[in-house]
Amino acid sequence: MSLNENVVRSLLIPISSGNFLLPSTLVAEVTPYTNPTPVAETQPDWLLGTVLWREQKVPVLSINTALSLPAIDLSENYRIVVLYGLEAPQMLPFYAFLATDIPQALSIKPENLLNPYEEKRKGLVYGIQLADNERLESAWLPDVAYLEGLIKKSLPLLLAR
Repeated sequence: MSLNENVVRSLLIPISSGNFLLPSTLVAEVTPYTNPTPVAETQPDWLLGTVLWREQKVPVLSINTALSLPAIDLSENYRIVVLYGLEAPQMLPFYAFLATDIPQALSIKPENLLNPYEEKRKGLVYGIQLADNERLESAWLPDVAYLEGLIKKSLPLLLAR
């Protein structure tokens, strides 16, 4: 039996009021912040606009608005986290959100995940605590189907530009 059999390579991604925990295979790239370009005069509050990434327009979510978390002021110190689209990759190959700092790479084992609880807010599946050495971090597991669903509803806006 391999020593790494039950290890999931993950990223702990800081957002305004906590952290997301995502498998690293879902993350295409973390890039420096650039101002998203609005897609319409009236666009959903949770849609910051699009950024050009690898010659593609990628929609950028305001995670705070989409998940009803406290509002944040945008900062050039932020990062853009580009994710692979899972639900309909032919229509939405990539989408992104803002991280408030550089994500931390982790190798997660089952014994690192403590106190899982079902999260009641839309867009979040579980909250957990991560035990890493002597440190304890809280994190959310986001509902990527919910986040991608928001963007899919706005595809006509995104495709019009």
